[in-house]
Amino acid sequence: MAAFPISEVNRGINAFALGVRSVNPNAKIYVRCIESWNSDMAAADASEYLISKYNIDVLAMHTDSLEPLRVADEHGIMSIGYNIDNSELYPNSCLTSAVWDWEKFYTPHILKCLQGKFEGENFWESSDSGIMDISPLSNNANSEIIKAISDERKRLNDGTFDVFYGPIYDNNGKLRIGEGESMTDNAMLNEFDWYVEGVVIDE
Repeated sequence: MAAFPISEVNRGINAFALGVRSVNPNAKIYVRCIESWNSDMAAADASEYLISKYNIDVLAMHTDSLEPLRVADEHGIMSIGYNIDNSELYPNSCLTSAVWDWEKFYTPHILKCLQGKFEGENFWESSDSGIMDISPLSNNANSEIIKAISDERKRLNDGTFDVFYGPIYDNNGKLRIGEGESMTDNAMLNEFDWYVEGVVIDE
């Protein structure tokens, strides 16, 4: 359940899809956009729609609303949250959440602003910066998944793995990133108007 079909959101959807299909190559990721960051009503409606239309196992989200977690919990479906760890609210269904510790990023940059030293630019922080992470996995995650995530985290942190490293095909079968190639920062920031193999956009 996604907010807007823009590069920022598409980047996350595609990274999520590549991760899912690394453990289940036949998995499908069904996406419905609601054109809002925080509309509870739209988020709830889209979540109900996805659950009723598709035989989904896990409901993931890119929204500021908590409604997808609530709807998933009511239907007995696992969920993956966004922005903050809300597993205490839904201990039986929330597997984990993508989380950010923005204080670690903004504090030094605000200090630079106060000192008159700040220069605007795009920042691409590494996964070992502590700014982005996933919340602790719930007891619903089995040992194989826990190990797989641990292994991927290690590869990301030591720089031996790039999520968008080719070959990567889009959901129409077109080769988008060639063998041995990676996406440029500009492409990830401004040109992610396509989806990887396995993503199904429900409009």
